[in-house]
Amino acid sequence: MSLTAPHATVDVPFADTSADDLRFSLDRPRIAPLASEIVDLQPVGVTGAGLRLELHVIGSSHQVILATAARDLLIETFACPPAQAPAQAPSTATASPTWDVPVRTRGAWAGLTRHEFRCTRTAHPAEFRTSVAEALDRVRAHDRHVIARFPGDRDALTALALTTAGPGHLAWETWHVYPQHAEIVHTTTALTGAPEPATASARGGR
Repeated sequence: MSLTAPHATVDVPFADTSADDLRFSLDRPRIAPLASEIVDLQPVGVTGAGLRLELHVIGSSHQVILATAARDLLIETFACPPAQAPAQAPSTATASPTWDVPVRTRGAWAGLTRHEFRCTRTAHPAEFRTSVAEALDRVRAHDRHVIARFPGDRDALTALALTTAGPGHLAWETWHVYPQHAEIVHTTTALTGAPEPATASARGGR
């Protein structure tokens, strides 16, 4: 089951300041989620250990976590770092967005070996709410998704959806809406390379 309903209104302020403040990382630790969708997956190269994919809305954007019952294998974070966080030198692990350019990382995550992340930013000054509605339609087209709205503006929201769970291929998309700038940030991730299938089970949850 989900930790929270797939469509939730959270009771904390919208923490994102602007799309320019987003940072991508594959090594940031877990951040307590505000809303989540948890999907059980069949084992993918991990003997006797089922996998789960966790789609999390956090106060400063999103985390997607691939994990077993024993440990986290991969944590994708796309978020605005806390204002009090110490400055960090740019690196491939924590980096400013490279809009419209894929970021590819090799690794070993339960038989999956390639992580590809792409983010786009689009301004919609004339038809912003129509664009938000279209983005929400795309989210809801996928069975496993989570949408979180933040107080203060009906269009301040973050959404995630699992788009593919097939042989050797997991994929998800996220949408981050910035009403103060009439912008929508869309991300796509593909995690590939497994020799065994990864299929979503009929049940969600841990």
